[in-house]
Amino acid sequence: MRHLFPMALLLLALIPCRAQSGSGREPIREITPQELSMELAQPSRAGLSVRVIDVNEPDSYAEAHVPGAILLVYDAIRAADLPADKSSPLVFYCWSAECPAAETAAQSALKLGYTDVSCMKTGITGWRDAGLPTEP
Repeated sequence: MRHLFPMALLLLALIPCRAQSGSGREPIREITPQELSMELAQPSRAGLSVRVIDVNEPDSYAEAHVPGAILLVYDAIRAADLPADKSSPLVFYCWSAECPAAETAAQSALKLGYTDVSCMKTGITGWRDAGLPTEP
């Protein structure tokens, strides 16, 4: 009986951890500007090329964005805006590491069933700081 009490406390302590881990937020792979630059330079993987999605404001996008990136509204991501193939690699980014918009958009893509979702958390600021080219 003395051994059951500590085990019961241990099991009770684990319950909140399970509840938190099942919060519905999937972990999103982080990609650095250098890694994204290398991926963009590579031929497509299994016929699928990386789709880069900028979730900044339109004026920020017009000023500078990753070459080939498309602009989408971070909290209005729809399957119609993304590739039909749900295994297509998607990379989301916003302004900087402090901006949560890219992760919000990436979570939306995961909920829509996309399986290869990444986030360049340093944003366009990190891309520029790395000395990488931008458009327009």
